[in-house]
Amino acid sequence: MSIVPGAGSTNSLLVPTGAPTAPAISELPALLKRWMTLQEEVASLNAEMKQRRTQSKALKDIILRIMESNNVAKINVSKGAVVHKTREVTEKLSSGFMLKHFKEFFGGDEERASSLINYLEENRTSIMKHDLKLHVPKPTSGGSDD
Repeated sequence: MSIVPGAGSTNSLLVPTGAPTAPAISELPALLKRWMTLQEEVASLNAEMKQRRTQSKALKDIILRIMESNNVAKINVSKGAVVHKTREVTEKLSSGFMLKHFKEFFGGDEERASSLINYLEENRTSIMKHDLKLHVPKPTSGGSDD
């Protein structure tokens, strides 16, 4: 394992003002090893969760169709009740949504609508977030192992 200092700095451990001091660099290999193990476990659990969510959604869709076609609003079960609810949700404010409605608001003037969207995009506030990613190089193919 090799440590590459951060760009433009002799100190690669940037500690925000007021934050506790960083552990010793000698602890880094053990911390990285534990973090990578946890990342692998999380990835595996996320794959299992995705599969379970897909199965749950499919079953929910079937149950909803049955309940709707038979006008059933509530089914009592041992753990309580399964209730078919309907609620209204609003469309998200995507760029496409805003362009369509701004254009309508401005009487079909797409240039003014686009200008307003650009203004909003340019004036959105942003924050810096720090994160770690495990970059695993893709294996090369077709080469011989000399």
